[in-house]
Amino acid sequence: YGLTRQAFDAKRAFQHIAALSMPRLVGSAGEAEARAYIAAQLRALGLTVSHHPLSFTKFPAEVLPRLICGLAVPAALAVPWLGDRFPLPVSIACMFVLSVALLFTQWRRGFERLYDIGKPHVSENVVATRDGTGPTFLILAHYDSKSQVLPIAVRAVAYAVAIVGLLGVTLVMLLKLIAVVSVPTPALWTLTGVICFCVLLLQINLTQNRSPGAFDNASGVGVMLEVARAVMASDTQKRVTFLATGAEEFGMCGALRYIQTHADTYDPEDTYIINLDGLGVGNGVSLITRYGIPPLRTTRTLADLFSAAGQAIGVQVSERYLPVGVGLDSIPIASRGFETVTLTASEVGQAALKVHSAQDRIDLLTRSSLQAVGDLIGSVIERS
Repeated sequence: YGLTRQAFDAKRAFQHIAALSMPRLVGSAGEAEARAYIAAQLRALGLTVSHHPLSFTKFPAEVLPRLICGLAVPAALAVPWLGDRFPLPVSIACMFVLSVALLFTQWRRGFERLYDIGKPHVSENVVATRDGTGPTFLILAHYDSKSQVLPIAVRAVAYAVAIVGLLGVTLVMLLKLIAVVSVPTPALWTLTGVICFCVLLLQINLTQNRSPGAFDNASGVGVMLEVARAVMASDTQKRVTFLATGAEEFGMCGALRYIQTHADTYDPEDTYIINLDGLGVGNGVSLITRYGIPPLRTTRTLADLFSAAGQAIGVQVSERYLPVGVGLDSIPIASRGFETVTLTASEVGQAALKVHSAQDRIDLLTRSSLQAVGDLIGSVIERS
């Protein structure tokens, strides 16, 4: 295969990951070092490399979630405390908070104005292009990292429990309003206590710069760099763009700013966008093709292409749905109508508890897993 097993070398990808595995929060020396390394590697391959500065604020990632949580606590506590005396206002308050929480599980173009509220911060995207004909591929991976008090798996569970709990108390209030059911007060206090615990737990999730970010997301960048080498070493005529995004950890800012500026340069009917985020663990590859509540699908054609390629080369491919708690660079891009998929590890296991922590080190990864995803991407490009 021109781009598959003979070309992609997991050893080279692993070397890139090792070079990038260092704390690299936006604005840190590590971020600048990682960006320079990526640009140098892409330029050495003969690609046309450019730097795209971007500006953003931390309002969507750090302020807005706390405002929503601030609404959730009093609404939940009002159910056992005031629900019997004021069922209608409490029901309305619960429905409002639940609606707001669900609204922000899906990307909407109107949200993009939130990235201009507050103090501006800066980062850069690194873009490398290879001209060609036929379908266009945009392969991207974010290069920044962060550490937080809560591992991403704990954060996602806390979000999910809070939303399910809000759904439960809202349903109770609606049933109480029409006098269908009566729930014992101790049970309501228990339910609201769980909601409040989860919401308040999320407030301690402060951002720091301790994570080497091997799995999240030096792995994605390392695979992207090795795919770039394989593409340049092959005789493929496909047009391929490689995009290393900045500030993903503050709300997919790099991907958002890139697609805001460059959406018109791509044909949604002939462009395939592959986001690499969290690779090199376990066997097989997961395709994140749906997210949010209710589920919003980001691709059909790409899912079919990856499934067929996986069957052909013996790589297990499965689709995954992420309802809440995780932001991906593919999400703002998909909002423009592009075929977009995120590739991630299918068996994350203990790595999920080490993401966004100092334990996110390169020893979590295996070369066999990196090889599988590299072979898979090469096969998809070859077959399209």
